[in-house]
Amino acid sequence: MKKVLGFVLILVPSMVFSQWILMDESFDDYNAGDLVSTVGSANGWGLWTGLDAESCVVSADQFLSGTNSGHVFDDGTTSTRANWSWSEYSEGKYSFYTSLYIPEDSEGGFIGFHDSLNLEMPHSISILGDSALLFLDWEAFDYLEANNLAEGEWHEVHVIFDLDNATSEFIVDEVSVGTMGTSFGVTGGISFGSIEFAAYAYNPFTGQQPPGSYYIDDLNLVDELSLVGFSEQLVPSLTLMPNPSNGDFTIDFNGSSFERAKLTISDMTGAKVYSKTLAAVSGLENFQTSMGAGVYFIEVTDAAQKWNSKLVIK
Repeated sequence: MKKVLGFVLILVPSMVFSQWILMDESFDDYNAGDLVSTVGSANGWGLWTGLDAESCVVSADQFLSGTNSGHVFDDGTTSTRANWSWSEYSEGKYSFYTSLYIPEDSEGGFIGFHDSLNLEMPHSISILGDSALLFLDWEAFDYLEANNLAEGEWHEVHVIFDLDNATSEFIVDEVSVGTMGTSFGVTGGISFGSIEFAAYAYNPFTGQQPPGSYYIDDLNLVDELSLVGFSEQLVPSLTLMPNPSNGDFTIDFNGSSFERAKLTISDMTGAKVYSKTLAAVSGLENFQTSMGAGVYFIEVTDAAQKWNSKLVIK
């Protein structure tokens, strides 16, 4: 768990990236069974109505990184509901990331995007069953759907809020689902200030469908425009092509130079499935692998730089 508020760090590339992150949460600084609203209050966590029973619970049952995640659930007796909030933003461009795990026996859940006082909710995500996400714009009642998630696996959900242009883009496992208009920002006059994680499984077409259960890990709130004006060469720029791929892919280093770099690929469990030592490179590097379908994490490091990305193999 870490909170970073707008520090200008330009000493080395890995430090520059820290400036982008406004808030993050890995749940690893807490103990299993803790109420997030109690142990994480300094990092923006709070209760929806002031009832302890509604707090998200720290869990060691499932996790993507570290040892813990946050568990949002309704077991018939307790229905957890937590709120993650910050200072409101009415202009600029912000990304919200979370890794999401939905158990195979879950009916789903609900994630709402609000102002800091929870008076307005322009967008929400309805988790339908264990393999579908419905991104809903409440004012226009417009929606986008991702319905091919692998059940019982971790998935990355990324939402880009462009407050200056009143749009929101929804991305699942690095594949864009689409872009919708939003009331967040200058045009609609609603500031972006909090996210609600609710245990009930809400289908906007049929109503509430408990019980819901899902896990969240590696949350990040990122200021996408904070590095405008800084030299691009401070941040290694690498591109995967194609992505998704069939296992064969190319890395374009875009002029970034690595000497005696180590490339490793890990699966969703953290197990390393591929590694290679790279000589001095700065152009295109081709890779042929026999990895199965899934989401993989790629890391390239040398003595001075480190770069991470994700590769989707179909």
